[in-house]
Amino acid sequence: MIYVSKRQLGEVEYLIHQSIQGHHVLFDTECVRRAFWDPELERATLFQEDSPETKRINGLIEELILQPTLERKRAFLENLDKKSFHRLIRTYFNIVENNLFESQRTYH
Repeated sequence: MIYVSKRQLGEVEYLIHQSIQGHHVLFDTECVRRAFWDPELERATLFQEDSPETKRINGLIEELILQPTLERKRAFLENLDKKSFHRLIRTYFNIVENNLFESQRTYH
């Protein structure tokens, strides 16, 4: 579970909304492309909830969210190793995708 302030929540919602619109504020297109084409990362193992790797990446997402500005968020990302960066990108887009599905869900 990630705990954020109201201000941080607003920033996260902004980033997710922008990504849903196709404007990825934190990542350039080439970085996203490389992350999704990385043969070292198997999607099947990427989102196993209780795995140590998933917990580690969730911790990185939390650290990213806690960065106070977009510039600091980008600097944080630039300092990650390639594998962590690619996993974080995939996790971020999984979050965006889940938000998109939730916003389009029809309730009866």
